[in-house]
Amino acid sequence: MRKQYEMRRKNKQVTDSKWMEAILKRGRMLHLGLAGEDGWPYVLPIGYGYAEGSIYVHGAPEGHKNDILAVNPRVCFQVALDVELAASEAGANFTMKYRSVTGFGHLRTLTNLDEKNAALRILMEHYGGPHADLAENHEKVWVARLDIESMTGKNSVYPL
Repeated sequence: MRKQYEMRRKNKQVTDSKWMEAILKRGRMLHLGLAGEDGWPYVLPIGYGYAEGSIYVHGAPEGHKNDILAVNPRVCFQVALDVELAASEAGANFTMKYRSVTGFGHLRTLTNLDEKNAALRILMEHYGGPHADLAENHEKVWVARLDIESMTGKNSVYPL
């Protein structure tokens, strides 16, 4: 189990699970953080779907992310919304406005056809797109479920 760290700016921290869930449901891109055997981090922007406490992603069944996940399925993720530069006459007063959720968990590759189809339905519902079930050659599509172990919301400048 990962150690839970304290957020430095408590005035920006959001612990309300409904608020965080709303951010995950509205988000369009998730940044997935991985760490391989060599210790170098790898961040991947990826489309996703969220349902019932899990995040679903898909992509190619080969590549750097898959090599890393084969060794280390522990990941972090981040989704940000309403990102806006709050400029000022004085450069020292520039800041960013945003709402975000950052979390940690394990990513598990789905291999069962029914699980993959259910996950892809969730993903397509997230974007409001059509869905067609996979059948033959479903091995050509990588689908995974991120089981969230912890997450924290952050609200910078916007009213709650």
